[in-house]
Amino acid sequence: MTALNKQALREAANAANIASWGKWESYKPHKGARGYEVKVGAKAAAQHCLKVDAAFIATANPQTVLALLDELEASQKSNEFLKEQLSQLANFNPDWDKLEAVTDSLREHMAKLSAAEKRIADQHGIILSARNFISEYAQNGDVGATEFVKILDRAAGIGVKGE
Repeated sequence: MTALNKQALREAANAANIASWGKWESYKPHKGARGYEVKVGAKAAAQHCLKVDAAFIATANPQTVLALLDELEASQKSNEFLKEQLSQLANFNPDWDKLEAVTDSLREHMAKLSAAEKRIADQHGIILSARNFISEYAQNGDVGATEFVKILDRAAGIGVKGE
C-alpha cells in the first residue's frame, strides 16, 4: 500500500461519520427475504448480508481503519529506527575488526615476550654455570679468571663489590 493510498484512506475514514457507523441488525424487508444490514446513521450501507459479513462490515469502521493506519505507521517508524540502529552496528563492525587485530597482535607480542623471558632465564643459568666453573680458577689466583668472573657477574646481573 503506497503512502498516497494510505493518506486517501485516512482522509476517507476521517470524513466518515464515526459516531454513527457500524450498527448492524437483522433485516426483513418483505416476506421471505432475510439477512442483516449495516447502517450508517439511519441509512443502510449494506443489506442482505449474512450475519458474519454484517458483523465484519460493522467492525471495519472508520475508527478501526484509523487505528490500523496508526499502528502501521508506528510499525514503519519502528522498522526505520531498527534499520538505522542495524546500520550503525554494521558501521561499528570495523572497530571490532581493529580490536580483534590489536588483540591478535598483543597475543603475538606476549608469546614473543614469554619466549624471550625463557631464553633470558636459560642464559642466566648458563652464565651462572660458567661463573662457577671459572671461579675455581680465580680461587687459585688466576688474575684473568678473576676479571672474567666480574664480567660474568655483570652479565648475570650480580652486583660486583666496589661498583
